[in-house]
Amino acid sequence: MFPYGAQYYRSPNPPQVDWDDDFRTMREYGFTVVKVWAMWNWIHAAEDEFDFSHIDRLLELAERHGLKLIINTILENAPYWLINRSRDQFYEASDGQRFEPITRSNTPGGGWPGLCLDNAPARATAEKFLRAIGSRYVDHPALWGYDIWNEVFQEIHGYAGFEGRYFCYCDASKARFVEWLKARYGSIEELNRVWYRRYGDWSDVYPPRYLGGYPDWLDWLKFRVENQRDQMRWRVSVMRSVDSKHPLTSHGIAYTLHGLPTQLTNDFDIAPEVDQWGLSAFPMAANQHASDYFRMVDLVRSACQTTPRLLGPELESGPNRREFWQNELQGGQSVGGLGRSRVVTGRDIALWNWMSFMCGATGLMYWQWRPELLGQESPGYGLCRVDGTPTDRTDAAGWFAQFMNANPELSAAEPIRGDVAILFLPESELFTFVADGKTDAYADDAHGVYRALWNVNVQVDFCTIDRVGDYKLVLLPFPLMIEAEHARKLVEYVRNGGVLVSHTAPAQHIDHGYASFRVPGLGLDEMFGCEQDVLEYVPAMVQGDVDPPAIEWQSMRIPCAVYQEKLIPTGGTVFARYSDGTPAVVDHCFSRGKARLIGTCLGASHIRTLDHEPELLIRDGLRFAGIEPAILTLDTALKARLMRGEFAHYLWVLNTSYERLTSEVTLSFSLGSWTNASDLVTGESSLLTRNSLSVTLEPLTGTVYRLG
Repeated sequence: MFPYGAQYYRSPNPPQVDWDDDFRTMREYGFTVVKVWAMWNWIHAAEDEFDFSHIDRLLELAERHGLKLIINTILENAPYWLINRSRDQFYEASDGQRFEPITRSNTPGGGWPGLCLDNAPARATAEKFLRAIGSRYVDHPALWGYDIWNEVFQEIHGYAGFEGRYFCYCDASKARFVEWLKARYGSIEELNRVWYRRYGDWSDVYPPRYLGGYPDWLDWLKFRVENQRDQMRWRVSVMRSVDSKHPLTSHGIAYTLHGLPTQLTNDFDIAPEVDQWGLSAFPMAANQHASDYFRMVDLVRSACQTTPRLLGPELESGPNRREFWQNELQGGQSVGGLGRSRVVTGRDIALWNWMSFMCGATGLMYWQWRPELLGQESPGYGLCRVDGTPTDRTDAAGWFAQFMNANPELSAAEPIRGDVAILFLPESELFTFVADGKTDAYADDAHGVYRALWNVNVQVDFCTIDRVGDYKLVLLPFPLMIEAEHARKLVEYVRNGGVLVSHTAPAQHIDHGYASFRVPGLGLDEMFGCEQDVLEYVPAMVQGDVDPPAIEWQSMRIPCAVYQEKLIPTGGTVFARYSDGTPAVVDHCFSRGKARLIGTCLGASHIRTLDHEPELLIRDGLRFAGIEPAILTLDTALKARLMRGEFAHYLWVLNTSYERLTSEVTLSFSLGSWTNASDLVTGESSLLTRNSLSVTLEPLTGTVYRLG
């Protein structure tokens, strides 16, 4: 069974009178799974009283219609009887204001965002609720499993009335932070040394509330991120204590590259905690370009490939590879009060399905089957109309449900490894936020690098420092802060034959945010074969109509973004210069590998202007590393991905343009040699000539070939 379905029930909607007909219709369309919200404040009616009648009925209907149910355990809505006696356990903002639970667009029954689960009494009551669910349904034949945490992120950040404030500063959170510091530093003397303080004892220590310092804020953010992961571990352990038979799934919102300091979720840390990890995505609501959706999906896919066992030269697999789902995909027009997105069509649904599956999703769920009936999200997001009648969106979803279940070999196949990886160093993003109050510089640089390569169909993975050795070429965006252990591993990677391309001022700041005496810091200057002369801040240089400084390369002018770092070669070779003749890019052969330092943020330059010139210099990193992309497409609108199954390879292709497209896909012989391709959609066969396949696709449509 391929898990394909939709979110259906969120108390109190849809009305119970419609459930039987809706489940029947979903099954007729080929859906196999349905997700329902088990909301804490709706079920936990009193301290020792639970009302499971609605979940019981939904499971009964699922069994009748041959569907499997995923129970989404929602703790972000505390019962009112608990709220009334637990006002000291509310989330507390950095300005001291407590967040009294309310009704919100995604919680029409009230009680959002619940209580801060750093508080032991609140956690104990939540644990009772989770155990009650797991023990009740552990043997139910219609149960698929549990979504143990819906959209793992700090939901309150940025909420209306709390803009610019941070969470949580309740007494329990502060106490946990102090215990975390004790474990990290061992003594108050060591904390004083690192933070540059004169605390008398641990009772003097409290978390920072306003930006200004580096060591304390970096530790506070690291603690909050780790605490988020630890809360996931707690939820998993509680459910596992009563149900060890069913899978545990969860999903975030793929904000790791720009929302880590505020949303507190690191996909790479959370994914290993559950059996299946995924994401929510609302491409129309966010007005996303196709590259944005690919980037989100590739990020989460990469996070699900932690510490893999490699099978062959290109396959990502093994016991630690988590299943990757598109857990929550926009099903209809988004609604937020009076505002609405463009109407979602069946063609949009099909496009998002093609993108999800060609990136490796092994399950797909919509938000949601019917439109919401209550609150600011009403009447939005439904695959169907409000009365439950189907639409062209339902038809498109039904086609994919049936197609994926008719071709089980597709979900068993796995993505090949990307041509290149973007290295995610959490400290670089955290420092950007602590220094600037936002992550734009880091995120723009990372996003721009991805898009420059996506434009020409280069498959980009994301990796952590422990996986750089899996890639011949690693790209390092906005690395202003690098910690010593990570710098050591970067040097080791290059020394062992890897190729590293870094943007401006690597390790300008080192552990705890301290400025380095030499840049690049931590010995990276030897690896890069150069050092920093001066670092100019581009916004300060651009006044009025003055153009930003630029790199001159191959008769092109490439504008600098964020910084202009002028370099002094100390063993490396100048590859490109600024307009004033000073070195801008330095290449260096180091032991068995190579390193390139670029004195500006090319990714930010590209994403902010979409100019072609920064893109070309980013892509030159492939030439520098001696890499020929595994899959070439003649038309940039044509995207192609290859997956490897047990008995065959599968080539997914997608036309991302609004015009009919005929083009050619060429596969590297390093991946294999093929002479024919069977279209699994049309049933037609085509011949390959020297691993090249001609494809014709209608606008925003795709297909998949079995290669032979």
